[in-house]
Amino acid sequence: MNKDLLYRFFSGECSDAERAEVRRWVESGPEARTEYMQERRLYDLTLCLAPEYDDDSSAPRRPVSRLMRVAGMVAAAVLIAVLSIGAYRFFAVDMDATSVPMQTLTVPPGQRLQIALGDGTTVWLNSQTVMRFPGVFAADERRVEIDGEAYFEVAKDAEHPFVVNTKAGKIRVTGTTFNVDAYSTSPEFSVSLVEGAVSLETPSRIYKVEPGQTLEIDHNGAVSAANLSTERFEWVDGIVSFSNMSLADILSRFEKYYGITIEIRKSGLTDERFTGRFYLDEGVSHALNVLSRDLQFSYTKDQDNRRVVIE
Repeated sequence: MNKDLLYRFFSGECSDAERAEVRRWVESGPEARTEYMQERRLYDLTLCLAPEYDDDSSAPRRPVSRLMRVAGMVAAAVLIAVLSIGAYRFFAVDMDATSVPMQTLTVPPGQRLQIALGDGTTVWLNSQTVMRFPGVFAADERRVEIDGEAYFEVAKDAEHPFVVNTKAGKIRVTGTTFNVDAYSTSPEFSVSLVEGAVSLETPSRIYKVEPGQTLEIDHNGAVSAANLSTERFEWVDGIVSFSNMSLADILSRFEKYYGITIEIRKSGLTDERFTGRFYLDEGVSHALNVLSRDLQFSYTKDQDNRRVVIE
């Protein structure tokens, strides 16, 4: 696949015909999908160095205009990642964690990012997610903070538990694969366990999460457990899937992922249900256009205030 076309696709600058060409190629087989994800990760790294925003879209514009310049930025991004995130491997960890400055990584709207921590843990960060982590992990535990959504593959280290601080409490693991959805801008919270074992420590009690289970806390603070749905993790591949979901819940996800506010003024729309899938790369306008054709509504965008009104 032509690399320049791929980068124009990532930045939302290609035509409908070119977008369809990329989709056909990605779905042609596992090798194409692997190459697509590799290029996507490199592109994401450039966004951490030089995010720019398109005045006519909620998704970030491609930060560079030429592929060679992108490659140079990628090399610099990788070097920065090794120096700042990989400190756990190269420095002694028997030091007071309070003396270590925290570093902050923020993912732009409509994008996602994969990083590797120095202990071998891999983390995928969803759009609008902020992760804070120390330059050096402490001697007793590995601790990070998440405001947003993240998918973790935690390196096993029984002597140094991995702790994720969230708005709902501490998620404590030793080595496991799980997803946490903990945006401070949303009243909901969830932690979904693929394999291993995690516990959520809230101010009132400790909850154990079993493999194949999702623990949810709703806007009223009610806690419930449900069977794990793999749709929850498709965002890692840039896909947002909905299965018989209400329009209100769908738009709530768009608000989180794209950093916008959506107001529904047309009566009777809130409880309408929809099944489908969208690619984050295509932006919120594409998703709203598809939904509007099926659900018969129109919308206006206020770019200055990042606000959408549905009528």
